[in-house]
Amino acid sequence: MPEVVEADEAQSGLAEQGLKAANQGRQERAAKPSARPYALRGRVRCTLCGRKMQPATIRDRVYYRCQFTEHEAALHPGLDHPRTVYLREDIVCQALDQWIVRAFAPDRLTATIQALAQASAAASAAESQTPEQAQARKAIKDCDRRLARYHAALDAGADPAVVTQWINEAHRDKESAQKQLDTLPHANRHKEPPLDAHRIRQLTDSLGDIAQHIHAASTDTKGPLYEALGITISYEHETRTATVKSVLSVVVPEGGFDH
Repeated sequence: MPEVVEADEAQSGLAEQGLKAANQGRQERAAKPSARPYALRGRVRCTLCGRKMQPATIRDRVYYRCQFTEHEAALHPGLDHPRTVYLREDIVCQALDQWIVRAFAPDRLTATIQALAQASAAASAAESQTPEQAQARKAIKDCDRRLARYHAALDAGADPAVVTQWINEAHRDKESAQKQLDTLPHANRHKEPPLDAHRIRQLTDSLGDIAQHIHAASTDTKGPLYEALGITISYEHETRTATVKSVLSVVVPEGGFDH
């Protein structure tokens, strides 16, 4: 059973760019047309490859899955990705609803709004970057961590000949990532102005009693509310952990939410 965790409130409104797998050259899969409403369609990403997990109904249960075909495995031989990663919708929605109710409860609402306002300001001030740039920067940081471990191993008495090979390899990987970063074009994205606490308060008020909507809505009709709350989920297959983040939408569905 996957664990659903709340992202750090100070960063709950930040859109994660650094995903664990290299996105360069990897295309986003288009969702197949379906008449069935899936509550989390387009909101769940696999952290292994960075792609959206696609909904599917299997034995009357809704799953979000990330399929990694033999062709994709051949294109990315260094990526340790299972053939198929599955995540059950009902388990995620149950924990997600509990998180939403807690975060927007009257006694926590002010703190949540303040955290969202701070995150919105940080996201607006942050440097725009493409997924490829984010991955290159992450690779550089990973190399720095490797180098720190290797030097610590030397200090602890590890075989210098072996550790030196590791260090040289880490330096080569870091140099390669830095070269890739230097050659990538700069992101040219329109930045949305930050939302202050007053505007966020207006948005939450316009959503009405969020807890009531959550409890009254069926799984099939929760999609608009999740959309208004800007819910995104990153699923870590290895640890079976789904990390939830929220970025309030400035558009509230006309006519409220269907129950």
